[in-house]
Amino acid sequence: MNIRTIVSPWSRILFALTLALGFAPHAFSSEPPNVVVIMADDLGYGDLGCYGSDTIRTPRIDAMADDGIRLTGFYSSAAVCTPARASLLTGCYPARVGLPIVLWPNSMEQGRRDGMAVGLNPDEITIAELLGERGYRTALIGKWHLGDMPVFMPGNQGFDRFFGIPYSNDMIPPRFPPLPLIRDGEVIETNPDQDTLTRRFTEASITFIKENRAQPFFLFLSHPMPHRPCHASEPFTRQFSEQQMTGIKGENKASRDFLYPAAVEEIDWSTGAILDTLRELKIEERTIVIFLSDNGPATGSAGPLRGGKGMLYEGGFRVPCIVQWPGRFPGGRTLDDVVTIMDLLPTFTAAAGIPVPGDRIIDGRNRLPLFEGTGGHDEIPFFYFRHDQVAAVRRGNWKLRIDRGELYNLEEDIGETTNLAASHPDRMAKLQQEAEAFQHHIEATSRPAGLAPLPTSDGATSP
Repeated sequence: MNIRTIVSPWSRILFALTLALGFAPHAFSSEPPNVVVIMADDLGYGDLGCYGSDTIRTPRIDAMADDGIRLTGFYSSAAVCTPARASLLTGCYPARVGLPIVLWPNSMEQGRRDGMAVGLNPDEITIAELLGERGYRTALIGKWHLGDMPVFMPGNQGFDRFFGIPYSNDMIPPRFPPLPLIRDGEVIETNPDQDTLTRRFTEASITFIKENRAQPFFLFLSHPMPHRPCHASEPFTRQFSEQQMTGIKGENKASRDFLYPAAVEEIDWSTGAILDTLRELKIEERTIVIFLSDNGPATGSAGPLRGGKGMLYEGGFRVPCIVQWPGRFPGGRTLDDVVTIMDLLPTFTAAAGIPVPGDRIIDGRNRLPLFEGTGGHDEIPFFYFRHDQVAAVRRGNWKLRIDRGELYNLEEDIGETTNLAASHPDRMAKLQQEAEAFQHHIEATSRPAGLAPLPTSDGATSP
């Protein structure tokens, strides 16, 4: 299948819509903005003070929301991590780029296809590659999780620097190989002390910012926390008793769940440290900062939403997201518009004056007009995928969960408590048709994941 060919009526309609909705880049800027993406792992919609939490203290992120834009209709493209990260970097639904499932170390089980290792295809064009061509310095610090074979690692996907782990923090011995901590292709530690990771990744991010303050940079700080097993450094665990701390059984997920608030509060500290650095260097007004989660919570709170990680209900896909660009995005606002993780690529490239790739379909939209307060309010469907299948669809306030025949009005019923299917058969039918059309479109235009030979030695992960 030639990925440059758009083969269905739905494809032509989608392509026209993306052009009409602001896909074209802004005029080239003489000073393109820095871009900082801070992503938490498995953070729930209700885990921040600015999203209603009264149990976890997040003053720095709350202040960021006061100064910036709090999005209440922000969606990840998946309810699990690998697909969501693929979408962030490519601007596409995960099924379009061949990564609709979670990858495991050395492509064990879920990550293996026909005896080959799977990862983000090097032929995909990432945010890092696009910004790098514009002269940006680029860094991925923290969790990667888009393939752990050398060909799939960040250095081959547009990142100048990488300091972090290749997959989730729970993929550790005895079930998996030793967890490597990697710096620019070299394994510098195995099974690192995870209590220190948030702090170490924050310090490395600050160093990168300081080293590149005189030129545009793209920093993707991808926290492994608060994914289970939860970890935090000593200053954030002082609130717990000695009995609680001694009750932790190694990396047992359940025994570490009580550390969840500490893990989130340390991420709040980290976010504040990044923002303070930008301010001290006097570059905050030329820096876009976005804070978000990759998917809903496994341990934390989805707030008023139903469900959590891995689920098709809102709690699995709708996540907290705060956007800040002082002097460019009017602050102190809450936006209910549907914005997705796929919109980040076209938004960042538009801000930098870079055209999006013209040889492939990109699902995201440029949201600069919405963030700038000059327009951009629109209504196009959002599709919820279970693996590579469209399993639910939202248009406007209405959401259809296909497998269960459930219809919800999200404006009136954000918790998805009342199924309105029986009273709205026509709306059900229209949403069903829309979902089926997009499924056919994805199947006709999807691009393959990257494939690489599996390790043949002792199975240890290669950097």
